[in-house]
Formats: sequence, structure tokens, C-alpha cells
Amino acid sequence: MDRANEQAANSLLKTLEEPPDHLVLIMTAENAYDLLPTIRSRAVPFYFAPLSAAEMREFARARALEQPERRVALAAGSPGVAVSLDLAAHDKRRAAMLALLSVAAGAAPFASWIPVSEAIGRSRSEKLDLYLKALYELLRDLLLLHEGAGEIRNQDIRRELDALAAKVQFAWLRKAVKKVDEIAQLIRRNIQKTIALDSLIVELRG
Repeated sequence: MDRANEQAANSLLKTLEEPPDHLVLIMTAENAYDLLPTIRSRAVPFYFAPLSAAEMREFARARALEQPERRVALAAGSPGVAVSLDLAAHDKRRAAMLALLSVAAGAAPFASWIPVSEAIGRSRSEKLDLYLKALYELLRDLLLLHEGAGEIRNQDIRRELDALAAKVQFAWLRKAVKKVDEIAQLIRRNIQKTIALDSLIVELRG
């Protein structure tokens, strides 16, 4: 439900206010605060805690998932994500967002971002929120590496992340997260992917 645009979300309000007797409506959201306040106020929340790493490993083993350790790390306690994760597509988006962060941090020239930006613009089926999710994931790992605490999720690219974490400051990471949050709030308005990401780089390089 957190992925619905404002018009779609508002269309449900009447049903939520006066549901038919036979109807039980179950909505899911990764973050309840991404829902409209009018939706939240008309719903009864149930919170599901993430599974532990041991539970996730057992789940991956029982389902015979390929690359189980990577899936467990990236799923962050969600068995549904572990099963459905398309690793090839994930890695492609992650590589694009790592390139973005490298350019934004001044570790790579802006010209190196141009072909990446053009490729993102051509992939019309890939929504901006998928790129932002990969970006948040990388920023989380950079913060952990910068502060020297916690297990990162992207162990397979640790060398690149270590180099980048050594180049940026905490204030830069905080600003990056704030700017990504601002873009995430504009997704319902169908903002243009490449313009949003290009502007993020310009602001962070500044």
C-alpha cells in the first residue's frame, strides 16, 4: 500500500470508513509512515519483526535457495525478500548506485556517471524506488564502515565500500540520506528518474 499513489490511496478511504460486513481488507507496507495519515488512522496496525540471522539461514537451507548467504544478508530478516530477490537485477541497480555515490563523493569524475545515467533512463520498466532502495542499502553499509560498527550487507563489494567510506564524512552521509529521503517523498508525483539522481549528485558534490 505504501507504493500506491495519492489518488489510488484516497480511493480506498470510503471502503476503509464503511467496509461491508463480509470484507476484511489486509494491506501491507514496508514502512507505515509512507502511508497517507488518513489511511493509517483507519487501520489497525500489526508489526512483524524481522527473523533472526539463524532463522533466515534455516529458511534459506530448507528452500534450497541459491547464494543463500547473500540472500540472507540482503533480505534483512524478510523471508519473502530472500525468495523473490532477483540477484542479477539487484546487482545491476547496486552498481549504478555505487557509481552515483562515487561521483557524488568526488571519488570519480562526473563524466563517468553520464553513461550510467543514460542506461537508467532507457530502463523504463525499472522504477525509481528500486534504485533508491539499493542506494539506502549502500549508505547504510557506508555508515557502518565509517563508524566501525555492525555487519554490512554487501560483503562482496567491501573493498570498494571501504575506500568510499574513508573518503566521506559523517555529515556527508547524513546529508545524502536526507536528500534521498526528499526524493523518496516525491515518487508519488512520478518524478523523472535521471533528473532526480543527477540533481542528487550535484548537491552532494557541492
